[in-house]
Amino acid sequence: MNIAAKQIGAMDQTERKWPKNLFAAFLCVLACGFYYYFFVNKASVEIELSVAQQCDFKIYWAKEGRPYAEENMSRVIAEPGRQQYRLSLPNIDRLARLRIDTHNYLGEATLKKLAIRQEGLAPVVLETPEQFRELVPLFDIEEWQADESGLWVMSAGMDPNFELLLSPEKLAMDVPWLVARMMAIAALVLVIVYGAGNLAKDLRFVPMLLFGVWLLIIVMAAVSKENAHPDEYVHLSATAYYQDHWLPPAIEDPAIRDTYSVYGVSRLNNGEVYYLFAGKFAKFAKTFRIPDCLAKRTFNVFLFGLILLYALRNRYARMAALPFLVTPQLWYLFSYCVSDAFALFFAYLAACQLIDPESLLHRYLKGESRFARIFGPILLGCMLGIIFLLKKNYYPFVAFFYLCLLVKIFFTEQFYWEKKVTLARLALVTMVAVGVMGMRMGADYWVNGADRGEKILAMQKEMATPWYNPDTELAKKHIYIERKARGVTLQETIFLDRWFERSFQTAFGVYGYFTISGSQGYYDLVRWSGAALLAFLFATFFLRGGLVGGGLAVAAFGLGAALIGVSLYHSWTVDFQAQGRYLFPILPMLGILYGINHEVVNRRLLVLFLLPMVTLGVYSFIFEGLMRIPRMVFT
Repeated sequence: MNIAAKQIGAMDQTERKWPKNLFAAFLCVLACGFYYYFFVNKASVEIELSVAQQCDFKIYWAKEGRPYAEENMSRVIAEPGRQQYRLSLPNIDRLARLRIDTHNYLGEATLKKLAIRQEGLAPVVLETPEQFRELVPLFDIEEWQADESGLWVMSAGMDPNFELLLSPEKLAMDVPWLVARMMAIAALVLVIVYGAGNLAKDLRFVPMLLFGVWLLIIVMAAVSKENAHPDEYVHLSATAYYQDHWLPPAIEDPAIRDTYSVYGVSRLNNGEVYYLFAGKFAKFAKTFRIPDCLAKRTFNVFLFGLILLYALRNRYARMAALPFLVTPQLWYLFSYCVSDAFALFFAYLAACQLIDPESLLHRYLKGESRFARIFGPILLGCMLGIIFLLKKNYYPFVAFFYLCLLVKIFFTEQFYWEKKVTLARLALVTMVAVGVMGMRMGADYWVNGADRGEKILAMQKEMATPWYNPDTELAKKHIYIERKARGVTLQETIFLDRWFERSFQTAFGVYGYFTISGSQGYYDLVRWSGAALLAFLFATFFLRGGLVGGGLAVAAFGLGAALIGVSLYHSWTVDFQAQGRYLFPILPMLGILYGINHEVVNRRLLVLFLLPMVTLGVYSFIFEGLMRIPRMVFT
């Protein structure tokens, strides 16, 4: 009898291992596929270039019979004093020609070397005068010369470019070496899967991934050049003001003129409290004698570290953090001085409070402890008050937060015996939050008076450049301003300007001043992987989440769609800003949605769908962002 029982137990154990073995095999194939796609089937370009001013060096590619297009382009930022650059191209064996744009300013530049290397193909090298003469000059070239010093180009316009016809010689692929690399990758995956199997329980793998991401953020913050990121110069200036001040500034104060952007707008006048916290933190960080720019970035790095610590100690915090792993663009926001990271941090805190049944929010609403009853309204009110002061794109998140909380109160058993008392306590927290918001807004009006709006408009007219000035005639403004008033249709904004595609790409890996991006193949892989992950989650919510889970999924989808619609309408009618970070309030909403429905989600399948997004994000952040971002020079 004991022998039979042991045999049955062994058979059951073998059957339980099959899913895990199949899962491990799939991950091996996936990892090897990613390696082949990004590192074997791609071309690496080495560039040696001398320029007179900062500019874009671009390479466009086209297949036989196809025109050049903006989506088929790779670019690096070139600057004086630096000559070595790298970028990647798709499989050049499938391309017919390249268009090489040496610089985008009136003046001269010298291309000293261009070498394209890909496994299985002979290198395409332009280094000698004879090799450079294979280039065909196209447009905006006044004069050019190929000699021992390289290809010297004098531009006649802003876009000098040459064409190179491709016919690379095929070489024998070193198959044994390729197989050895694939086996090494598969072995590493198997070690991780079988050695870290327990990490799947309670999402213990999430803090490990967050720690790796945090290290990447620290490196980006430390090595990237000052103002190498979107509008960082105005964020740095606004942060510098609050290093020595506590109250908002007078709008006309000459001391804050460096905080005004080309739009004539200062971040110090928008009501956000990020700059107060970041300024005081930077002042403290500078006592450790670190560079001023890095000191101002450390606050956002610190905030991501707090997310990591919260996730280490609380499984619901790990659930809320899951959406933060799907895009490197979010990690990028925590690596430089910008208020979006602060907004995401507080939205994350609110998500954790909402989905954790043992959180301060739940304990206060239930009146479970003296500490919660006394300090709950203050702490929770301050958290919500800061969220109320965030940018307008976080309004859908606020609406979803309150909707989920009311659904918990009225449609679940957590508060079934004390609904009236719970609502009264929630009202008190909301009143405190409104009070916090009112104090910040009141401080602005106390310093600047009741005509604050008129003063802001006057400064905008004074400080804005002509392209963005309200007094400039529409025809003389930047082409992206008020496109609807110019007669541009919404269809043209969507299809010709590619608003959805630009927003998508800038949500999943575009760095610098939107000049460092991945290949089209990368974004396609992200698109397919992301669509599969969302389809899996929402199908689970609808099919297994019941009335509450499915209903909240519909609400989240609707609010997310509304946010996308408002962003599109703003780009059409006010200013064309196809930036994916404006849509990031959707991520903490997804964290809430998963936290509420986590019991009905298959964790093994979740990992399966999540892993490609994390892998693609790490690739993008390292090999596109870190390797191509302009570097800080320490003296």
